[in-house]
Amino acid sequence: MKRTSIWRDTADTSNYPCLQNDTTTDVAIIGGGITGITAAYLLSKAGIKVIVLEALPVGGGTTGFSTGNLYCTVDETLQGINGGLNITGRLMG
Repeated sequence: MKRTSIWRDTADTSNYPCLQNDTTTDVAIIGGGITGITAAYLLSKAGIKVIVLEALPVGGGTTGFSTGNLYCTVDETLQGINGGLNITGRLMG
């Protein structure tokens, strides 16, 4: 039985420089897992300056071991979850 996630098997290793100096940003995100990277991506697409701070390789923690499964049936209920959220990737003002 294979015990390594597809993400760890197929993703390129990331190598980003350490923060060396003081810097200014609109938003600092702590954590380079799927949640942090997604938040950074969406904020940057909205024109917001973002810095992601991560001690490990990006996606190297819990996200790297994820299998990406959905554990509940996706049906009409998903539409209800979207309700006041805007899951299309646009920030709501």
